[in-house]
Amino acid sequence: MRVLFSQKLIVISKPRCGSTSLRRMLDQLLDPSQGDFAVDVAGQNPPYHPHLSAPYLKQLLRADCHDVTTMTTIIVTRHPVQMLWSYYKIFQPDARSSYSYSPKYDPSTRIGFQDWVLTGSVGMEDGVKALAPTWVTAADLSPLGLEAYADRLDGAREVDRVFRIEAPLDLTQWLGQRTGRAFQIEHLNTSTDGEKMPLLNGTALQKIRAMFPEESGLYRI
Repeated sequence: MRVLFSQKLIVISKPRCGSTSLRRMLDQLLDPSQGDFAVDVAGQNPPYHPHLSAPYLKQLLRADCHDVTTMTTIIVTRHPVQMLWSYYKIFQPDARSSYSYSPKYDPSTRIGFQDWVLTGSVGMEDGVKALAPTWVTAADLSPLGLEAYADRLDGAREVDRVFRIEAPLDLTQWLGQRTGRAFQIEHLNTSTDGEKMPLLNGTALQKIRAMFPEESGLYRI
C-alpha cells in the first residue's frame, strides 16, 4: 500500500495482483517530507496494513485528519483464476483453510486447487469487513475480489481507476502522464516452480463467477 500525498495518489494493493512490483515501482515517488508513507508488511505502521481496502484505508486516513477528497485512488486487478492459482501456490491451503503463514497450518492436510476454490475461505480484518459489500464474506474466497477492495457497503466505488496486470502499459503510461516520470514494472515475488494450473470444472467456475462477479465479466469467465 502506498499513500502519496505529494502526488495526491492512493495505491491499493490487492494480493497476488502484482502488488509487490507496483509498490517497488512507486518508491521513487515517496516523499516523507510531504507525509507520504508506505506499508509493506503487517505491523509496520499500525493500524495500516499492506492490503487494506479503499473504504477502510480512507476511513483511517480521515481519522488521522487527512483530506482524501482530492486524492486519486487506483488498484491493479488480475484474471481471478490466475490470481487464485497464484495465491494457492504461495500459501498452500490446508483442509481447514489455514495457510502456510498461519501457526495453525497443517501441511499434511493440504487440499487440491479445485477443492480450495469450492470450499476454501480467507479471513477479513474487522474494519475491512464492516465497510465491504454485504455479500463479501469470510466464508469463501470473495474477500480476494475487486469489490472487496474497491467498493463500500452500499456498493459505491471508492477507487477511481482499475488497471489490469495483463496490460502494464496502461498503468505505466498513466503514471507517467500524471507524474512526468518514466516507469517500468519489474516482476517481483512471482512463483517460478513451473507447476501447471489444473483445469477447473463448471461448478468451480460458477463459484468463481459468484465470488468475483466484476472480474469474471471483465475477463469473460
